[in-house]
Amino acid sequence: MEMRMAAARRTRLMMTAGIIGVAVIALVVAIIVSSSGGHKPNTKINASTKASAQKIVAAELAGIPQSGNVLGKASAPITLIEYGDLVCPICRDFAVTSEPGIIKSLVKTGKAKLEYRGFETASQTANASEYVATQVAARSAGLQGREWNYVLLTYREQPQTLNGQPAEEVSYITPKYLQDLAAQIPGLNLIKWQAHLADASLANDVTLDGQAAQASGAQGTPAVTVTGPKGTVLDQESIPTLAGLESTIAQVS
Repeated sequence: MEMRMAAARRTRLMMTAGIIGVAVIALVVAIIVSSSGGHKPNTKINASTKASAQKIVAAELAGIPQSGNVLGKASAPITLIEYGDLVCPICRDFAVTSEPGIIKSLVKTGKAKLEYRGFETASQTANASEYVATQVAARSAGLQGREWNYVLLTYREQPQTLNGQPAEEVSYITPKYLQDLAAQIPGLNLIKWQAHLADASLANDVTLDGQAAQASGAQGTPAVTVTGPKGTVLDQESIPTLAGLESTIAQVS
């Protein structure tokens, strides 16, 4: 429990790294895509766990339109922006506990649309050099209308421990890891997905995500902002809940 609390505190720390130039980010992505991944720990997931995660995500997203990083109807009166880090264990907790109810009650009903943006927090511990690659991988899936499939599947299959350590403290992201997730998404063209992993425009979007997160006042991940006719409010819960977001929605509606 003490180790878990320590990991949570690290995850909630605000990103301290400076803003990286687009050219530098694109270079980092290109290096990661072409690398062999080095001596990384085994993150192989058994077939039954994968099948379960795929089934849950498919049911969660069934019938909901996607466009880029946005889930839900474009005409929805409320916009929820989730800032997350794909190796963040607290983001994973949010994705498997509160978020399914939020999607069902707010997004599927057309009351709100949900937008995913990256904010580097937990990745800084051991996976900072792969942070951009993880986010670009999700955005590349978004070019085919499947970013939310990628994001939610990543969280559902996120390792909790590796080599006896909390997974966020271990460098485990590799091109193979990212591709294995993409390969599980029905209808995703892997050749097209792979081709966009070194896309500088997607890397630039990741930079802009981080800037937007800082501007919103987010202190860590997960963080959710709520925008409606009366303005924008940052939800202050450590792990956003349906009840909390509904209360915030009432403030901006």
